[in-house]
Amino acid sequence: MKYWTDIKDHLKDQISLAGQLLLLILAAYVFMMADENRRWKVPIIFIGLLSYFLLRHKKKHPIIWITFLGLLTVDLYHNYFWLANHHFMLMFIVLSVLIYHYHKRSDILLKNIQILLVIVVLTSVVQKLTSSQFMTGNFYYNMFNHGDLFINFMNFFPESLEIAKSNSKSVIDLQATDPNIGESIVLRDVFPSLSSISYIFAWITVVIELVVAITLLLKPKGLWTHLVFTMMIIGILCTRFETGFMALLAICGVYLCNNLRLRLVYVLIVVGCFTLMITRIGYH
Repeated sequence: MKYWTDIKDHLKDQISLAGQLLLLILAAYVFMMADENRRWKVPIIFIGLLSYFLLRHKKKHPIIWITFLGLLTVDLYHNYFWLANHHFMLMFIVLSVLIYHYHKRSDILLKNIQILLVIVVLTSVVQKLTSSQFMTGNFYYNMFNHGDLFINFMNFFPESLEIAKSNSKSVIDLQATDPNIGESIVLRDVFPSLSSISYIFAWITVVIELVVAITLLLKPKGLWTHLVFTMMIIGILCTRFETGFMALLAICGVYLCNNLRLRLVYVLIVVGCFTLMITRIGYH
């Protein structure tokens, strides 16, 4: 009982807690991207660390957040065309937190996080609705047959797992051939009626994301909003280890959620994603 009391005390300060989790994910992400643009990152890290250790008690500026924003900006400038979507989301969250350290108004910070989260989820919905490949189920159909979805659950279906491995090998072998030959392959379905399943799954994905976007817009701190939101995040992680993006969504959940138990669920998601990120499991 005492432990739960201590946990609740820590969970109550959502802004501080979310900030700590964000720093955790930032550290992992920056470490994994450290090999990119090193000649620009070395002076930023050096100046940032030097300023932090020597001047942090004399300067009111949030040195750590400025340093991280500088590192993210370097990658954005040099690798704009191949960066993942969550890099942009990470930058906007860091920018919101950085600005918060100057105006000190939690209501503005939470409103910025809410708007950012709604835009991200709603953009995902629009992107899917405008993609004929996704809405027809072809995207999920190919992902299923390659073994890229529910891969951890496929161990319970050995036959389907073997088909997925065979399909992946066929694709790799095809990529190694001369494209001018015009050789083609036919993938085997890992499950019966996979085409219909993929079509239904695509529409379920869009409906759930749309519901999440609307509830976050209208009731950003509502209990049911965060119940649906956590279910969506956990569902995506079960489907595919999108650890970096899901960690950021969960951090936004920590900022907006008022229910301590659901806030704890978000914390568990972030820590779990961080663990997978530093062990190079999943997609970051």
